[in-house]
Amino acid sequence: MTNRFAKLDGSNPLRLTVAGECPHCVRHTTLTVRSHSKLSGSFRERTDLKIVRCLMTLCCDWCTKESAYLRLVDVKTTMEAGGEIRESYTTIDIDQVWPGRTPRELAPEAPETVREVFAEAALAEAAGAFRLAGIGYRAAVEQIVKERGAVGKNLYERITGLKNLGATEEIVDAFHEARFVGNDSAHDALAYSVEEIADIAELIDEAVLVLYVQPAQRAKMAAQRAARRTAAKQPTP
Repeated sequence: MTNRFAKLDGSNPLRLTVAGECPHCVRHTTLTVRSHSKLSGSFRERTDLKIVRCLMTLCCDWCTKESAYLRLVDVKTTMEAGGEIRESYTTIDIDQVWPGRTPRELAPEAPETVREVFAEAALAEAAGAFRLAGIGYRAAVEQIVKERGAVGKNLYERITGLKNLGATEEIVDAFHEARFVGNDSAHDALAYSVEEIADIAELIDEAVLVLYVQPAQRAKMAAQRAARRTAAKQPTP
């Protein structure tokens, strides 16, 4: 089950307005369902349910650009008063078709190895290989922990040890979440949803902002101030 584009469930969503992130302008906004049609040959019968794949087009109410999705749904048929047949849709999964997903990237201030491992996990996420993405994001956390110099006999202890190196409780908790997801994906073949994997990637990105980007920015500003002070003390010719 996916939580993307809430309020799609129910009757045919044509012309319905839903909330979500536009893949073009990357804003969390409202989008209007411009088209929603069942793809022939995608039906699978299951007792009183039919599993169907639908092609759906959304138009962003902010940038007005359209995006296309394949929506896998359970279709339940009921008989209304007067003999009218009514179909009710329940979303199972949504795959973005257009525009193509762009893999995430970490800021250039992050160590090169961390960026490379994260980029490989992001490729798996963009391709819909969420188990591999979970394993990859765990590996990215392990590289960060190693680079920070944390010690311990396992990743749990090394992540927890980041507290002694100045990491916040939020960063430690985020890294443990990535560890859980990676372990579940590798050892139990647990498949997390697109939103859950995206959340792990965003937690790592936020941690990189605190651990690497902000310190680099502060160091740059300090160097600029020092240069300004030095220049101001130079004698005027």
